[in-house]
Amino acid sequence: GSVSPDNGADHVCHSPCMVLPRLTPLRGAAGLVVGGVVGSVLLRKPEENDFAGAPLKRKIQRFQSLVDRGQDPQSLRKRSEMVAALKSGEEFDVLIVGAGCTGAGAALDAATRGLKTACVERGDFANETSSRSSKLIWGGFKYLQVAFAELLDRKTLTAPVSSLQKFISEFLMVYECCQERSWLAGQQPHLVEYVPQAVPFKTLVQWPPYFNHPFYSILPILAYPAFVFYDLLAGFNAPPAYVMSARETKKNFPQLEAPLYSAVYCEAMHNDARTGTAIALTAAMKGATIANYVEMTGFVHGGPDGATATGVTCVDKLTGEQFVVKAKAIVLATGPFLDSVRRMEDPGADKAVAAAAGCHIVLPGYFTPGGMGFCELRNSRGATMYFLPWLGNTVVGSTDKKCDATSSPHVTEDEIQYLVNEAASCLSSDIRLRRSDVISAWQGWRPLYRDPNAPPDAPVSRHHAIGHDEHTGVSFICGGKWSTYRAMAEELIDKVVAFKGAPLAHAKPCVSKEIKLLGGDGFHSLLHVQLVQAYNVSTEVAKHLCHAYGTAAFHVCELAQPSLSGARLQRTVSRAGVPTDGGGHMGRRISPSYPYIEAEVLYACRHELAVSVKDMLTTRMRLAFLNSEAAKQAIPRVAALMAEELGWASAEKARQIKVAQEYIGEFGGPVADKRGATLKAATFTDLHDIFLSVDKANAGYLDEKQLGEAAAKLGFPFRSDEHRRIKFKEADRSENGKLSEAEFIEWWNGRNSEKSRLALHKTVMLDAASEVAIDKSNASAK
Repeated sequence: GSVSPDNGADHVCHSPCMVLPRLTPLRGAAGLVVGGVVGSVLLRKPEENDFAGAPLKRKIQRFQSLVDRGQDPQSLRKRSEMVAALKSGEEFDVLIVGAGCTGAGAALDAATRGLKTACVERGDFANETSSRSSKLIWGGFKYLQVAFAELLDRKTLTAPVSSLQKFISEFLMVYECCQERSWLAGQQPHLVEYVPQAVPFKTLVQWPPYFNHPFYSILPILAYPAFVFYDLLAGFNAPPAYVMSARETKKNFPQLEAPLYSAVYCEAMHNDARTGTAIALTAAMKGATIANYVEMTGFVHGGPDGATATGVTCVDKLTGEQFVVKAKAIVLATGPFLDSVRRMEDPGADKAVAAAAGCHIVLPGYFTPGGMGFCELRNSRGATMYFLPWLGNTVVGSTDKKCDATSSPHVTEDEIQYLVNEAASCLSSDIRLRRSDVISAWQGWRPLYRDPNAPPDAPVSRHHAIGHDEHTGVSFICGGKWSTYRAMAEELIDKVVAFKGAPLAHAKPCVSKEIKLLGGDGFHSLLHVQLVQAYNVSTEVAKHLCHAYGTAAFHVCELAQPSLSGARLQRTVSRAGVPTDGGGHMGRRISPSYPYIEAEVLYACRHELAVSVKDMLTTRMRLAFLNSEAAKQAIPRVAALMAEELGWASAEKARQIKVAQEYIGEFGGPVADKRGATLKAATFTDLHDIFLSVDKANAGYLDEKQLGEAAAKLGFPFRSDEHRRIKFKEADRSENGKLSEAEFIEWWNGRNSEKSRLALHKTVMLDAASEVAIDKSNASAK
């Protein structure tokens, strides 16, 4: 039996329990200390440190606190001061030509290593390739899948070593992309955020298979574990992958046709031009001398043999003044325009860039409801289509066409119509896509590197390449992607320092992982609420400002004017002083349907080196990329604000308006320009609407004359009455002189247009396997 506690006997525990040591004051104190230390480590709130591990500073409450932290936009040197420093004749350690994400990133990396750094850009910051991306900061899931497909190919049996090397190279590239994506989203949350992307499946077995590999016929079964592995590569820093049932998929994407289920994963997205501008401005605040609208026109040589490049000749495109910038190291970061710069030195230089043009169209936001994107991995024609939510609208893309790069964002009508048709094939009949739904379209360039010494038919690489000219001492970088811009910059400066040796021996180690880009210091998820409360801006405007400027949004709001004027400025308030009229927010909008305000124009002119109306509506405020017609309407007001701020004469203001109108006019829009177009195929909805508009009597058919009217409205008028008669007879299969709607649609999208569509598909749409880099040997080209 049990022993009574008062009989003096010891209590014996016969159960397998642990005997605890006797608690004493000393042991209790030690336990509290140890427990406190362990608890502080295990239970520390994630927000106490930033992604780089540094303790977070207190949250921003007002603009003055941003000034105290050293991120004061007012401290940035003016453009005139930057240009004066370039012209001073003083030698820089490093001169970088090009201020896209790669060039500006290299300038930031070099400046924070203690190198005296200069950077020149012929246009605005990030105004070419870097501002015309898909808006994704992607980890490369598609590349990972194709890498596995290549490893599972029968060629692995005959060449196992090379196949394994290719797989490892591709795998490491994806791993680096995932890690850098985690850093961008974690360290720069004011600019980059995760967005869920759904991949819907209609069957558990797909044939023809995804990625044109039999193994991926069961991708619908493998998708979720594959996405979990993808999350693992990113250190599980992104929101986790999950599965949506058919009901949930249909609820979130009513525009999809009968999905079986969806696998959902997260990629990061950003406003690419704003991120690029933030990189350039941060580099300037860290000491780099960086100037937009300064174009390199040639090299200056010197050294013992007279062949070493010791500087470059430049022209200030605002004044026409020419000058020389001297530097110990010259780096070309000109993206798809690298060959044109190299040929300034050697007109016969072989091509090192195999540029590929990518076209995107922009649709209204209701095509991606709830802020969630989706991807059709293989539509009816084998193409991969992305629907991405971006700044309230939907970006759809993309094409991939090999051709030489130009500065124009112009997209041919055939490519726009092709994307509209392909996108329509991914949607159910409940949401009909029309050509007029396209509110903007643009073309960007992928700077794919190609080894000049490789055979003409050798594949290009999606990896970046860094090289040096042993004769002139000039370095270059080509290729790469937004996801890895920081890692590319680090590797580039490492190699330039090693290549130059003693002249750059004072360079310190890279610290770019610890840097927050301008506006990141003090940013937090409720910053927009503080702006609403402190400045009475609308919630929509506040959220936009936070993710365009970060904590620098306080400074933008300091410049804002009331949206009401005159007698309307007298608001109705309650006895407690609370406004009751629901209006009168601070911040006059540039366009009524978008959250851009006039104060942004003033801020960009004063503190962001903005000098052009064109740039203000394309890269600083993304209105042209979101709605080209709205951007055109905003040109006069933006020009007036900039003219007053920058002191333009009337002639300069008129010139700026003309340049902006011409450039923004190159973006696609809702009105189709069929001049020179060859792709006649249109969506069912467009043909249905045309049919109804021509059949005014509601007869249910078209006669020969009405067919001519329909063809003209679609942009392809008949050459003559005889041509119209022949085509009508061809379309009228019932031979009753009446063309039904079904006959009209079948004929218009029939054999003749199909021939053009197939030719265009072969030109602009690469399958997933073709899109992925195959030649990995170029990554360390010299």
